[in-house]
Amino acid sequence: MALAKSKPKAPRAGKRREFRRFIRESGLFLADILYNAVIIILLVILIRTFLISPFRIIGSSMADTLKSNEFILIDKLSYRLSEPKRGNTVVFRPPITNKYPHKFEEAVTTDAEGIATLGLSELETSKSVIYCENRLLRSFFFCQEGVNEGDLVFYRAISRAETGAEDDIGWKRAEKRIVTKEEADSNKLVLEGEPETSYLIRIYSQSGPEYFVKRIIGIPGDTIKIENGRLYRKLPDSEAYSEIQESYLNEENRLHTYLAQKDGGNTFTVPEGHYLLLGDNRNHSNDARSWFSPVTDDPTPFVSRENISGRVLIVLWPFGELRLIPPSGNL
Repeated sequence: MALAKSKPKAPRAGKRREFRRFIRESGLFLADILYNAVIIILLVILIRTFLISPFRIIGSSMADTLKSNEFILIDKLSYRLSEPKRGNTVVFRPPITNKYPHKFEEAVTTDAEGIATLGLSELETSKSVIYCENRLLRSFFFCQEGVNEGDLVFYRAISRAETGAEDDIGWKRAEKRIVTKEEADSNKLVLEGEPETSYLIRIYSQSGPEYFVKRIIGIPGDTIKIENGRLYRKLPDSEAYSEIQESYLNEENRLHTYLAQKDGGNTFTVPEGHYLLLGDNRNHSNDARSWFSPVTDDPTPFVSRENISGRVLIVLWPFGELRLIPPSGNL
């Protein structure tokens, strides 16, 4: 009786199974790495957005409290649970001032009904900050500047079609308005003016392109007066001023707080939702005393609540200067 013998398995089939197993295991390993990387990135984003964030100090406007090239951590969580307090050292975006150039300058002509429309989607430029001067970084999204809701718009007539005569009213008398949400969403800026008239438009951000670090001197309702190198405060429920004792100022700056040359007045009543901030190095600080609006040169000394990122918590670097920054909430 003849017996049938089973054929040996082909070695190629075994190798194919091993290869498929290798691919499957490699895929699972790579997927696990990708999953963990995504989790880590999300955690970093959440921590930096809601809890703490690192910054580097550039300049000496907060000396001796903070020094140039020190690395700091700011506490963001506290300001999500409570309001900023007097004396807090904070990181924020300053209001746009005449020290910053406009983002865009364009010319438009109104129609017979006095309406002109400017397309916003075509306007794009690089931000005027140090790191965006790098040729490589300049092309990245965080260095690109467009038109956003709330941007400041100044416009003035430059000629009249019916006469051809120049109508040089100057920027000091320019019309002013902001970009609305509807305009930002539709990428169209609509202006109303004289019929068939050419207008020159300048568009500015509402806040500066970089972060500043200063100390909160006045909170909503406070009236701050600068006089003879000293600071005085009047509380909302008081008629009298009291001198602010600034123990954090060094000998060079103590009793040497002076106003900018422009006539902005020497008293500042802080409006609701805003704060008054000064640098500790008063003789070398770009702060509320020297902030004036572009084009009109109106005083713009206050910082809105939404532009304050957080309170300086600790100096991390260099290690020899490691220290906590006290809140000075009793200022």
